[in-house]
Amino acid sequence: LYEHSAEMATFIKNAPQGSLLLMVTHDDGSTRLKSDAKTLIEALGSKEIQNMKFRSSWAFIAAKGFKLPDDIQTEKINHSDNKKNRYSGWPAEIVIEGCIPRNLI
Repeated sequence: LYEHSAEMATFIKNAPQGSLLLMVTHDDGSTRLKSDAKTLIEALGSKEIQNMKFRSSWAFIAAKGFKLPDDIQTEKINHSDNKKNRYSGWPAEIVIEGCIPRNLI
């Protein structure tokens, strides 16, 4: 539903500097996220938001107002593929592991 896309864009815009934002998709960010929300997410450093396909699983950790270290995995995407899906019609879950230091801000 597109109204949630607008809410997400407003949340991102209003998040204070120094915020850590965690984002994931649940059933179809490719069609439910409008281009303005995707553009905001891309501006936060996402490399995959524009590559989302139908039922892709996507997770992203963004830092607003500071930079995360390059050695921290901040994004992962799994595309739905009927030959590889772990669940009926759904790709495998996303796992991002690691530590984010407290003193980055």
